[in-house]
Amino acid sequence: MSANDIARVINVAEAANFSPDARVNQELMATNTLVTRMNCYEPGQVTPMHMHPDEDEMLYVVEGQGVVTFKDAKDVPVKAGDLICLPANQFHQINTGSDKRMVLIYFMKPDYSSVRPDDRATEQAGTPLPGEKT
Repeated sequence: MSANDIARVINVAEAANFSPDARVNQELMATNTLVTRMNCYEPGQVTPMHMHPDEDEMLYVVEGQGVVTFKDAKDVPVKAGDLICLPANQFHQINTGSDKRMVLIYFMKPDYSSVRPDDRATEQAGTPLPGEKT
Protein backbone atom coordinates (compact mmCIF):
# COMPACT_ATOMS: atom_id res chain seq x y z
CA MET A 1 0.00 0.00 0.00
CA SER A 2 1.34 3.43 -0.86
CA ALA A 3 0.99 6.46 1.42
CA ASN A 4 -2.05 7.60 -0.64
CA ASP A 5 -3.93 4.31 -0.30
CA ILE A 6 -6.49 4.01 2.46
CA ALA A 7 -8.85 1.23 3.43
CA ARG A 8 -12.51 2.03 2.75
CA VAL A 9 -15.65 0.47 4.17
CA ILE A 10 -19.22 0.77 2.91
CA ASN A 11 -22.18 -0.86 4.57
CA VAL A 12 -24.16 -2.32 1.66
CA ALA A 13 -27.46 -2.38 3.57
CA GLU A 14 -27.12 1.31 4.46
CA ALA A 15 -26.15 2.24 0.88
CA ALA A 16 -29.19 0.52 -0.66
CA ASN A 17 -31.48 2.92 -2.49
CA PHE A 18 -34.75 1.96 -4.21
CA SER A 19 -37.09 3.67 -6.70
CA PRO A 20 -40.60 2.65 -7.78
CA ASP A 21 -39.76 3.73 -11.37
CA ALA A 22 -36.76 1.52 -12.24
CA ARG A 23 -33.91 -0.36 -10.64
CA VAL A 24 -31.33 1.87 -8.99
CA ASN A 25 -27.73 1.36 -10.10
CA GLN A 26 -25.01 3.10 -8.15
CA GLU A 27 -21.26 2.89 -7.73
CA LEU A 28 -20.13 1.68 -4.32
CA MET A 29 -16.35 1.82 -4.72
CA ALA A 30 -13.76 2.11 -7.45
CA THR A 31 -10.01 1.73 -7.74
CA ASN A 32 -7.67 1.85 -10.71
CA THR A 33 -8.33 -1.84 -11.41
CA LEU A 34 -11.83 -2.61 -10.11
CA VAL A 35 -15.26 -1.02 -9.89
CA THR A 36 -18.01 -2.26 -7.57
CA ARG A 37 -21.61 -1.24 -8.28
CA MET A 38 -24.92 -2.11 -6.67
CA ASN A 39 -28.34 -2.70 -8.25
CA CYS A 40 -31.42 -2.30 -6.06
CA TYR A 41 -34.68 -3.65 -7.49
CA GLU A 42 -38.26 -3.29 -6.38
CA PRO A 43 -40.39 -6.39 -7.15
CA GLY A 44 -40.69 -6.99 -10.89
CA GLN A 45 -37.92 -4.59 -11.98
CA VAL A 46 -35.19 -5.64 -14.41
CA THR A 47 -31.82 -4.79 -15.82
CA PRO A 48 -32.53 -4.98 -19.56
CA MET A 49 -30.86 -7.41 -21.95
CA HIS A 50 -27.24 -6.43 -22.57
CA MET A 51 -23.73 -7.81 -22.77
CA HIS A 52 -20.19 -6.75 -21.98
CA PRO A 53 -18.15 -7.52 -25.11
CA ASP A 54 -14.74 -7.62 -23.46
CA GLU A 55 -15.36 -8.09 -19.76
CA ASP A 56 -16.51 -10.89 -17.49
CA GLU A 57 -18.95 -9.84 -14.77
CA MET A 58 -19.19 -11.17 -11.22
CA LEU A 59 -22.50 -10.76 -9.35
CA TYR A 60 -23.27 -11.36 -5.69
CA VAL A 61 -26.92 -11.47 -4.59
CA VAL A 62 -27.14 -9.73 -1.22
CA GLU A 63 -30.91 -9.90 -0.72
CA GLY A 64 -33.94 -11.38 -2.47
CA GLN A 65 -34.13 -13.63 -5.50
CA GLY A 66 -34.55 -13.47 -9.24
CA VAL A 67 -33.54 -14.98 -12.55
CA VAL A 68 -30.73 -14.21 -14.97
CA THR A 69 -32.07 -14.81 -18.47
CA PHE A 70 -29.90 -15.21 -21.53
CA LYS A 71 -30.47 -14.66 -25.22
CA ASP A 72 -28.80 -17.96 -26.14
CA ALA A 73 -28.68 -20.03 -22.94
CA LYS A 74 -30.89 -21.49 -20.24
CA ASP A 75 -32.23 -19.23 -17.45
CA VAL A 76 -30.35 -19.26 -14.13
CA PRO A 77 -32.35 -18.71 -10.91
CA VAL A 78 -30.42 -16.73 -8.27
CA LYS A 79 -31.01 -16.02 -4.58
CA ALA A 80 -29.38 -14.27 -1.62
CA GLY A 81 -25.89 -15.64 -1.04
CA ASP A 82 -25.29 -16.69 -4.67
CA LEU A 83 -22.11 -15.65 -6.50
CA ILE A 84 -22.54 -15.68 -10.28
CA CYS A 85 -19.95 -15.38 -13.06
CA LEU A 86 -21.27 -14.03 -16.37
CA PRO A 87 -18.76 -14.54 -19.18
CA ALA A 88 -17.98 -11.71 -21.59
CA ASN A 89 -19.83 -11.44 -24.89
CA GLN A 90 -23.02 -13.13 -23.65
CA PHE A 91 -26.37 -11.31 -23.70
CA HIS A 92 -28.10 -11.44 -20.31
CA GLN A 93 -30.94 -9.78 -18.41
CA ILE A 94 -31.50 -9.65 -14.65
CA ASN A 95 -35.09 -10.05 -13.42
CA THR A 96 -36.17 -9.77 -9.82
CA GLY A 97 -39.04 -11.78 -8.38
CA SER A 98 -42.54 -10.32 -8.25
CA ASP A 99 -42.91 -10.40 -4.47
CA LYS A 100 -39.68 -9.08 -2.84
CA ARG A 101 -36.92 -6.58 -3.37
CA MET A 102 -33.56 -7.76 -4.65
CA VAL A 103 -30.12 -6.25 -4.03
CA LEU A 104 -27.00 -7.36 -5.85
CA ILE A 105 -23.50 -6.05 -6.13
CA TYR A 106 -21.30 -6.60 -9.15
CA PHE A 107 -17.64 -6.29 -9.94
CA MET A 108 -16.12 -5.15 -13.24
CA LYS A 109 -12.97 -3.53 -14.55
CA PRO A 110 -13.07 0.28 -14.82
CA ASP A 111 -14.37 1.71 -18.09
CA TYR A 112 -16.22 -1.50 -18.98
CA SER A 113 -18.70 -1.34 -21.85
CA SER A 114 -22.30 -2.50 -22.20
CA VAL A 115 -24.07 -3.23 -25.48
CA ARG A 116 -27.75 -4.01 -26.02
CA PRO A 117 -29.09 -6.39 -28.66
CA ASP A 118 -30.01 -4.93 -32.03
CA ASP A 119 -33.73 -5.51 -31.49
CA ARG A 120 -33.66 -3.86 -28.03
CA ALA A 121 -37.05 -5.48 -27.39
CA THR A 122 -36.54 -5.69 -23.63
CA GLU A 123 -35.14 -2.20 -23.22
CA GLN A 124 -36.53 0.07 -20.53
CA ALA A 125 -36.85 3.39 -22.33
CA GLY A 126 -34.64 6.12 -20.95
CA THR A 127 -32.64 3.81 -18.66
CA PRO A 128 -29.07 3.71 -19.95
CA LEU A 129 -26.80 1.02 -18.56
CA PRO A 130 -23.47 1.93 -16.97
CA GLY A 131 -20.83 1.82 -19.70
CA GLU A 132 -23.45 1.78 -22.44
CA LYS A 133 -22.25 3.22 -25.73
CA THR A 134 -25.02 5.32 -27.30
